[in-house]
Amino acid sequence: MAEVAVLGIDPGRRWTAGVLRVGREALHGWTLGPRDAAGDPAPAALDNIHDLTAWARYMARVTDQIEATMALAPGGGRVFLACEVVVPPGGRRIALADWLLPRQVLAAVLGYDPRTVLVRPDGHGRARPIVEHYPPALWPAKGAVGGRPDSWGPSEARQGERDHERAAYDVAGAAAAELLARKAVS
Repeated sequence: MAEVAVLGIDPGRRWTAGVLRVGREALHGWTLGPRDAAGDPAPAALDNIHDLTAWARYMARVTDQIEATMALAPGGGRVFLACEVVVPPGGRRIALADWLLPRQVLAAVLGYDPRTVLVRPDGHGRARPIVEHYPPALWPAKGAVGGRPDSWGPSEARQGERDHERAAYDVAGAAAAELLARKAVS
């Protein structure tokens, strides 16, 4: 079976993550959060959904990171882009920003590359036990085993959470399976 390089994106309200995956290997990843006008980390910077300047600042950072990651294509080959689809909650109330902000990230990713593979939500990033379902780069660091490589991009999640990166890894895997099934890659 051919292996395909996919950059999976997991959009979230506070953090957006990306992981470049080839087969079962996670080659590079990052987690970005919003920043204030001074450039300092500010998880609440997007709480005012009408602040389009804050939004533009955030999306510029996300697209810059996407471009930098796409340039890491193994052997100079093609990297496909995939993003989890954001759907409105079914039958439960949530804050508008919890649905709207990830949806806007998805729209920006589609604007960057309209050929982005859309992956439906399916509990991405939640497989357990972690060490059986994810490569060591996505494990919590325990002694000399597992942990995020120093060579990866920024990890701005407030407490170093890795769930968005694991979700991005799963999104990339689902997209790769879809691309291979529809013979979009050789």
